[in-house]
Amino acid sequence: MASGKTHIFLDNSNIFGGAQRVAREKEEAPWPSVRVDYQNLFSIIRRNRTSLGYSMLAGSVPPGNDALWAAAQTAGFDTTLLRRVENDDGRLVEQGVDEAIHLRIGNTLLDEDNPGTLVILTGDGATTEQGSSFTKQVERAAKRQWNVEIWSWKLQLSPKLRDMRWKYPNYVTVYFLDEWYWGLIFIKGGVYKLKDEEITVLGRSTHGIRLTEEAFAEAIDCTPAANAK
Repeated sequence: MASGKTHIFLDNSNIFGGAQRVAREKEEAPWPSVRVDYQNLFSIIRRNRTSLGYSMLAGSVPPGNDALWAAAQTAGFDTTLLRRVENDDGRLVEQGVDEAIHLRIGNTLLDEDNPGTLVILTGDGATTEQGSSFTKQVERAAKRQWNVEIWSWKLQLSPKLRDMRWKYPNYVTVYFLDEWYWGLIFIKGGVYKLKDEEITVLGRSTHGIRLTEEAFAEAIDCTPAANAK
């Protein structure tokens, strides 16, 4: 059994993008109005952990979201702020975020003397142009007898990443954030322009979050292997 520290890695672009997808499905909320209550998110993923090591939140800097980075830093997260860059067709795209997290996970596996627990918040199972991926890092950790917790929205979780639970059932657990949707997502009211149409959105605050054993048990992915893909 792993006896080392718990290290947390939050792929903010993926978690925030997943929140927008889920909010659109659950309550038809337009994506610009969706917000994540990070204080509640931190409370969920850090619950009852007594030996915390490194914590990292990485993602492109969202316009007007400086409060997120301040809250993350106050909570003890290292924040890797990577600006979006303009590609050939003029669109702003993300650069290097996934690779930055992959690298830090790899360094953690190498630097720690005792196997511990990796808490990885992402649903991204893709391989980057440089050949790195969350899936490979989860596999490397499991082979070294680390416990790995993958936290994601159901809609956002890649089958490749999810399949790690079947390949390494003794070391990998998948948790779905959907269990705490109403406590993690709030809607910022206002007038938003989407496809040349102005939409008025009523705001909604978050509800309380359940931090009970039952809530965490219900959040675990228990889908039979035959239906996992």
